[in-house]
Amino acid sequence: MSRYVKKFKSTTALGPTEERGFPLWVGYDIEGVDGDVSGLVNVDDWSEERLRELGVTTFTRVAIGDVAMREKLGID
Repeated sequence: MSRYVKKFKSTTALGPTEERGFPLWVGYDIEGVDGDVSGLVNVDDWSEERLRELGVTTFTRVAIGDVAMREKLGID
């Protein structure tokens, strides 16, 4: 299992105009995948501090059998 993050652009108006469109990073623990995955950044060797700087404090587990989530992330 490897850890990855993906950056999404928030389009929700949460506050003043200058706060709109900020990046939102989401963490994933993906079973059966190692190395590069298109659209995801491998963070296995990143510190907890560096992840917190992006706002990533939890990781969603993606099981080998979770076909829908794997397709959504572009993992074959």
